[in-house]
Amino acid sequence: MRGQYRFFLPNQEIIVPNTITDEGEEAFLKQLFQNVALSASLYVGLCNQTPAETDVLADLTTEPSVTNGYARELLTRNAVDWPGVDSVNGVKRIASKQITFTASGGDFSTDFTRAFLCDAASGSVGTLFSYSGPLSAAILLLDGVSFDMQYEFFLD
Repeated sequence: MRGQYRFFLPNQEIIVPNTITDEGEEAFLKQLFQNVALSASLYVGLCNQTPAETDVLADLTTEPSVTNGYARELLTRNAVDWPGVDSVNGVKRIASKQITFTASGGDFSTDFTRAFLCDAASGSVGTLFSYSGPLSAAILLLDGVSFDMQYEFFLD
């Protein structure tokens, strides 16, 4: 079981493996084998964090503030936001729809180098499933600028 984030930058597509947190691993396994339901919705956020596999959502301290258009992006657990299962090099994969972060009314409050996947629309209570690996340079979204990405999950 593994995941990766696909970042779409101007003239460049970057694929970065992720770290699935301990609590994310536990949540996925409980969903699969004990029928303990995950939240109906997942959210992708941005941060500039050095992650640890033991991190929980409350450990995330570098997310931009919810101003100037920043908010965690919703990925509902359905066939619209996760359009299909396919194979990549013989490994089964599901990919989310492409999501977009856009700064509006001003720049984001801070830069980011990573994305994260959780089950909370905001705040620090919920399950932190994964962090992306770092981008090579921090990005600060300026007013009117957008950033696109998607999440891919593999069972191999």
